[in-house]
Amino acid sequence: METKINILDYLDYRSYLKDYIEFVKLENPSFSMRAFAAKIQCNPGQFNRILNGERNLTSSLIIEICTVLKFSRKEKRYFELLTAYNHSKKQSEREYNFGQMQSFRKANIKEISADQYQLYSHWYNVVLRELLSIYKCTDLSESECRKIGKMMIPQVSHSEISSAIKLLMALGVLEKNKDGTIGSADAFTASGEAIPQVITNRFLLEFTDLAQRAVDAIPRDQRRLSTLTFSVSQVGYKKISERIDEFRRELLAMVDADDGVLDKVYHLNLHLFPVSKGRVNE
Repeated sequence: METKINILDYLDYRSYLKDYIEFVKLENPSFSMRAFAAKIQCNPGQFNRILNGERNLTSSLIIEICTVLKFSRKEKRYFELLTAYNHSKKQSEREYNFGQMQSFRKANIKEISADQYQLYSHWYNVVLRELLSIYKCTDLSESECRKIGKMMIPQVSHSEISSAIKLLMALGVLEKNKDGTIGSADAFTASGEAIPQVITNRFLLEFTDLAQRAVDAIPRDQRRLSTLTFSVSQVGYKKISERIDEFRRELLAMVDADDGVLDKVYHLNLHLFPVSKGRVNE
């Protein structure tokens, strides 16, 4: 059984399997999820739960799928890494598996995903993009990059600044202005749903670490850190989440409408997460 759907284009094996089944159904209307489950010797109910994310693939099923789909050695190894990546619970495990997968995907990965991966690889990339809308950078000399690095909190080396500027220019995030300075190419850069969660998670963890450092490194009158602990229902949680999304959009609109003199780059962390388990009925 062969397919034109390329496993190397996927970051979720469940999405791949669903697309594969739908693809085959186009050519063979009698084909179904149950038929595929039978081919890999899996109970249809169990396989349906796997596709819905309620269960994970077992080692034996991974082998069966690779055999039925006639994966090449490269595709088989990628599928093994993909399942490990999707099953990983720890960020460190997800990062390791994602990194291994990237070496297989280089020839197939969409450019936007590769670009986003590089853009969000270090916290100072997005800070640098905003900083150069304030500071007029004219060249990539060591002295200039060192000066920019010292403006970062915490300080970044001149070599890292130089590499970051070159990367951002290659990605089209920064550009050479008519006056010879290097500045941002557009108004905002936001992480979207298309970016793999492993990338955004690492990015968020880096800024969470910076927030912890800010407690001691930044004077109180120059920062705003606060916490709020409360109990709420799932309905209330959903409303709060929606309100946070609205607030982010309002905040971006305020920044866009700011006609004052830009003098500093800020970062805002918004975290909403449970600090207790659900109520257990006695």
